[in-house]
Amino acid sequence: MIEHLRHHEIDKAAWDARLLRCPNRLWYAQSWVLDRMCPAWEALIDADADAQMPLTARRKWGIDYLFQPIGLQQLGVFAARPSDELHRAFIKAIPHRFRYIDIMLNGATQPCGDSGCTWEARRNQVIHADRPIEQLRAAYAKGHQRNLKGASIGGEPEFNAKDFEALFRRTTGARFGKPAVTGLEDLIGVIEEGMARGQCAVKALSIDGRPEAAACFADWGGRSILLKSANTQAGYHAKAMFRITDTWIERHAGSGMLLDFAGSSTPSVARFNAGFGAEERTYFRLRRNRLPLPLRWLKQ
Repeated sequence: MIEHLRHHEIDKAAWDARLLRCPNRLWYAQSWVLDRMCPAWEALIDADADAQMPLTARRKWGIDYLFQPIGLQQLGVFAARPSDELHRAFIKAIPHRFRYIDIMLNGATQPCGDSGCTWEARRNQVIHADRPIEQLRAAYAKGHQRNLKGASIGGEPEFNAKDFEALFRRTTGARFGKPAVTGLEDLIGVIEEGMARGQCAVKALSIDGRPEAAACFADWGGRSILLKSANTQAGYHAKAMFRITDTWIERHAGSGMLLDFAGSSTPSVARFNAGFGAEERTYFRLRRNRLPLPLRWLKQ
């Protein structure tokens, strides 16, 4: 039986223990991550089925809705014994008080036509570091192999979450403006706590002693997620992100660790990821709009 629990009713220890039993578990769905990114999150839990779903809830203008917190690429249903029937039941059990839903579901959750929702396929890319480095590099695109040969070799400076935030703001933030940095403080807070817990790390590359590129990784449950990256023009010309990614693959070669690029559906980013031999995976964006008519038109 699926129960809906408000935030104060959730047993966090039981939540995290249940998540560990799920083959589709993801770092994003740990209770402490959800607490930082959505303090009022609620939950659907079926204790008998050993399954659960976080509901990342907010309230605005007197309307309750579900949203996808920045940096948390996929959530959805996590189950010890996943099945389409179980996932469908969870989607149908989302309380009707949530008049608007716009969330991302993990790849195990497939579309169901009777949910009153629309489904949009999204792309992710992953690499299994399950072979020696020579075999993994042999799967790189020829262009990637050339770029790595031409990459400037730099140092790896000590870099913390605040250092990364400063680099991100003066690169991606400066190029794309406010939308690129909205919610960034919350994500940096999660990365800081993740570093304290031994789950997150920031890998940077410097050129002539100046940090020019960095990437944040979250490691948990046999998967390393590339949460965010930042790159200056000097880093771009030095092929810094090629070097950072290749270094991760070299260090984890043969370990069986999964490198999760956390997207993207952007063609240029997807090509970059695929060039390292990444496999494409599909997950889904779920939307439901039951807002009053004037607002419904605005959120089409």
